[in-house]
Amino acid sequence: MITEKEALERYRIQEANKKVVRRLFEEMITQRKLAVAEEIFAADFIWPQFGLKGPAGARAWVENFLAAFPDVDDSVVEQIADGDMVATRVRVRGTNRGPWYGLPPTNRTADFQAVGIDRLREGKIVERMAIFHVAGALQQLGHETLDLQKLAGPFGKR
Repeated sequence: MITEKEALERYRIQEANKKVVRRLFEEMITQRKLAVAEEIFAADFIWPQFGLKGPAGARAWVENFLAAFPDVDDSVVEQIADGDMVATRVRVRGTNRGPWYGLPPTNRTADFQAVGIDRLREGKIVERMAIFHVAGALQQLGHETLDLQKLAGPFGKR
């Protein structure tokens, strides 16, 4: 059994971790403050699903996303923290003005959800995975039929 003091410390750390992850969406993406990457991502950060490493890898993903959706607004809908993990549901809204998943821009607006799970250590994100409602977003952008064999990843690579 943990003491009240230990429980309060765990709560404090979890709330601080949620704030760090929120900065990714509110500052780095929506406010386009790319330098925030150095403050919130650990040097040994990994995002295995995209093969990204370090703050530079996270910054590259954001830059690519902003090139596709320069007016994007990521709004945190809810967050849950447990131990060193933070789950965040985000509402993503933006106009497609650049290539995304290897598809040409449509100048249409997409409004979709994403869920990210981040692991933190000493106040920095060390690992991330995310699920995006890509199919729904692509449909909103006017891509009604897709050849999945030709569809590229978010960096335009297969």
